[in-house]
Amino acid sequence: MSEHTHHAPAAGASASSRSRRRPLLPLREEEGTAVEPMLYRVHHLTSYHYAKPVSRNYGRAHIEPRATPHQRVLSHDVVVDPAPARLTAHTDFYGNSSTYLLVDSPHTQLDVHSHARVTVAERRYPLEPMSRPWEQCLPEHWGSLLPEASLDFVHPSPRIPAGTAAREISAEVFTPGRAIGECLADLTALIHTDFTYDSAATTVSSTLEEVLAARHGVCQDFSHVGVAAVRAAGLAARYVSGYLRTAPSAEGALGTAPVGEMIGSAASHAWLSVLVPGTGWVDIDPTNRAFVDQRFVTTAWGRDYADVPPLKGIVVGPPGATSTLDVSVGVVPEPPAGSSPG
Repeated sequence: MSEHTHHAPAAGASASSRSRRRPLLPLREEEGTAVEPMLYRVHHLTSYHYAKPVSRNYGRAHIEPRATPHQRVLSHDVVVDPAPARLTAHTDFYGNSSTYLLVDSPHTQLDVHSHARVTVAERRYPLEPMSRPWEQCLPEHWGSLLPEASLDFVHPSPRIPAGTAAREISAEVFTPGRAIGECLADLTALIHTDFTYDSAATTVSSTLEEVLAARHGVCQDFSHVGVAAVRAAGLAARYVSGYLRTAPSAEGALGTAPVGEMIGSAASHAWLSVLVPGTGWVDIDPTNRAFVDQRFVTTAWGRDYADVPPLKGIVVGPPGATSTLDVSVGVVPEPPAGSSPG
């Protein structure tokens, strides 16, 4: 893909890192052509089918795109079938919007639709902050402008405990004096290269240590590995959930080559974000070996998956009321108003 390139190894880079194809760091140019924001229609359907009728369903969903410095939410609507007795919105400590639902009548199927229109702007980062040694991104260098809540993303969390084998990955990537931009590019490439995407290898309850031992997993697992490695170095990293563009784009992220469907675009996706003073949060996606760009739609972020699952809840029903789950996601570009077709 066009955003992948070979970089000259930085001082202190290991021999193994030299052989990995790292994603190109999107730097801000002094004189560059501005890229128009992408306008997307987003549809997320979660459908549960029950073997026997259940009497009650409680759920909380993180399926609403959130406003960010790079993303605007033009509209959002949640539709639940059967019609819920209660449907309310809630904003959590980190600013994520979630939807609480209660279906209080017998049913054998539950469909939760999320419809949204969002614009996603280009992300580029200034050279100077991304060229600083990573040690200058430690909390003692943040200054007074960054909120104290960011410290939550430095410490261990329920799904990302301290003392895991991710310390070895961290030590390989975050070598003394290395530029933070190089570190993030290499971490993205390391996880993408050394771990195998395998949807059958893990479940939502798989532990970080199990993933590190098996070196197989999905986007949720790879994001946890990345967050653990960043935190092991003492930096702030958060787990991000969202979606990927599902329609192939005519041009690549840098406007040089076609881009096909990305890994994880058929359902909810996950990546990680690292705090870099002087530019803010920088998002990387190890699953697709990429810095996050206009193909990504953000829904929520937290310390780990447990803070922002797409949908969790409690079902009340008879014994044997097993269920099957189907999830589908569409993130489709919408032509700007007034544009002519074709």
